[in-house]
Amino acid sequence: MKKTAMTILLLASLFSFSLFAQAKTEVPSPEKPKTITWWHYSSGLAGKAAESLVEEFNSTVGKEKNIRVEAVFQGKASDVLTKVKAIFQSDSNNGLPDLVQLDASGVLDIRDNEFLISMEKLAKEDTFDLSAILDSARLSVTYNDEMIAMPFNSSTILLYYNKSAFDEVGITEVPRTLDELAQAATKLKVTDTKGKVVRYGFANVPTTYELIVWLGHQNGVSYLTDKENGHTGIPTKVLFHENGTMPNFLTKWKHLHETGSLENLTSDVRGAFASGRVAMMVGSTSNLSTVIQMIGENFELGVANFPMVDEKATGGVNVGGGALYALDNGSGNAGQAWEFVKFATSKEQQLAWHIATGYFPVNTGTYTMEAFQTHLEANPLYGVAIRQLKESDPRLQGVWIPSAYQVYYAFQTGILKMLVEDKSPIETSKSLEEEINTYLEDYVRMTQ
Repeated sequence: MKKTAMTILLLASLFSFSLFAQAKTEVPSPEKPKTITWWHYSSGLAGKAAESLVEEFNSTVGKEKNIRVEAVFQGKASDVLTKVKAIFQSDSNNGLPDLVQLDASGVLDIRDNEFLISMEKLAKEDTFDLSAILDSARLSVTYNDEMIAMPFNSSTILLYYNKSAFDEVGITEVPRTLDELAQAATKLKVTDTKGKVVRYGFANVPTTYELIVWLGHQNGVSYLTDKENGHTGIPTKVLFHENGTMPNFLTKWKHLHETGSLENLTSDVRGAFASGRVAMMVGSTSNLSTVIQMIGENFELGVANFPMVDEKATGGVNVGGGALYALDNGSGNAGQAWEFVKFATSKEQQLAWHIATGYFPVNTGTYTMEAFQTHLEANPLYGVAIRQLKESDPRLQGVWIPSAYQVYYAFQTGILKMLVEDKSPIETSKSLEEEINTYLEDYVRMTQ
């Protein structure tokens, strides 16, 4: 009897242990988070803001949904594009990130790529309402009526001016046109006893970035190239000479140069402005936080609308900056990448991004937030770009053009040559038309 009782007790113990062991093995272990790789070019204040954005996602939504974003700084926007293109050219998606931040110069190389995942497609799969994104921002990344990327670090171009210098020479109205800019620059120029200019009124050598607006806002809206600046197909020719926008602009620009108050500065314009050597410059809204920091107590900063070529140039400004592109790298993590994209462009995160960097919010919901209104009341300079954009024609968009960097320097070199060699605006415009059309024709020929 005792032996039977012992046997039953032993069996019961073994059974209990078996259940325990079975229960132990059936307890699911925590899944390893799915890692989303994001290649970006945000540096300085924007770089710190990007780090904060990723950290907050990983500790909130990412933690809840078992997603971890790994942000990898890859250098300048051109460096990011070079690295992505190198993988594309290998005809493999091995090594591609899940998300990549690119500016407009990279669109042509990615918009038709087999590994691109349209953001509009991801939004539809999630029944996400894209009307939450500003129209002008959506159009800035729309190709053939499809939003291929998500606008993220969106910007416009502004006039930055030294308000203390304006007060010093009695300028009470900010220049609205290039003629008025020339008048103001003349008053702002300062020379020493030997006649050397120690403060220029304005500094700039126009490139694609400025010309998108200076040519594009004429006649309501004008395009630099056919195919609506490349948004409906690959551009085959420029339009700025035949539609007269370039000759008109160059005539105004040459007059500005002849005042002697224009410094043909091609690098570190922000540094020259912050030091007081230049009284006016044009630059991205994304420069605002950095410029404020650079100026410190040197002088009072003023910000105004980008100057029009003339009174008939009513198109306003375009949306510049960059966007997030989703790529198929074989991981099957597009849905997880989309979760981060939604987070990064949410109204709350776009407010934080705007305050930290100066980029304007792309989420329409941000503009109705009490915190946003409070921010603008305390920092009115941040509201200038937003008002300017709302007054602009959303059809005015950036240029998606082959050989983007060659075109950039062609504009810069051609305009400098006009000033130094005293060439006529018509001659310069025609020369630029011929040079850039050659780049476009070469590209079309190579891709056929």
